[in-house]
Amino acid sequence: MSSQRELEDFFRDIRPPYEDKETEDNWRIREANVTKMRRLLQGNSPQEYHQVLIAGFKNMLDGILKVVNSLRTTMSTAGCQLIQDLANTLGPGLDSMVEILLQGLEKMSASTKHIAAQNADKTVDTIFARVSYHQKLMQHIWLAVQDKNVQPRQFSAGWLKTILKRQALGKAQFEHSGGVEMAEKTIKKGLADANPKVRENMRGSYWAFAQTWPDKADGYV
Repeated sequence: MSSQRELEDFFRDIRPPYEDKETEDNWRIREANVTKMRRLLQGNSPQEYHQVLIAGFKNMLDGILKVVNSLRTTMSTAGCQLIQDLANTLGPGLDSMVEILLQGLEKMSASTKHIAAQNADKTVDTIFARVSYHQKLMQHIWLAVQDKNVQPRQFSAGWLKTILKRQALGKAQFEHSGGVEMAEKTIKKGLADANPKVRENMRGSYWAFAQTWPDKADGYV
């Protein structure tokens, strides 16, 4: 992009196809625009027009989530890849969008379509790995480990492990915000799950927890 104005015009021009439901007439345009947005993140805009870029994507969130929830597998996958690119490129710049993104992706993680559920899992994990830590992230994991569907319960262990590995490097905020207690509660819940895969996955999270907070981890396993 050669100017802030050009970037603003880009977002204005790509928005209309996302305003209504997905149809035979607009789905190809939507998918092509997702590719354009992914390319945008590879260019100069994240460095030179950072705030305008974040504002543009924030205005596109509803449209991006419509793509993610598309019944067309290739389209949905492209939407998830765009969110992963956003997290990897913007990092904490994505903080203001995290809640909306997680709400949509967590529902998708319970999908009966295997590819959709796996895409959601990977995308949520990427978000947790890149955005700023906040106690709400732990609340999302706690809700996932209690979900009636087994897939979010399985995935919750991996999400927790990602958070624990990051927080091991700077424990203060995690400890002071109640993160340790929430992690303990989540691990205990997962280790007592009726599903063996959930229990197996959560054991990996337990060992990640035990490495950093060994005094808290006695007697779980």
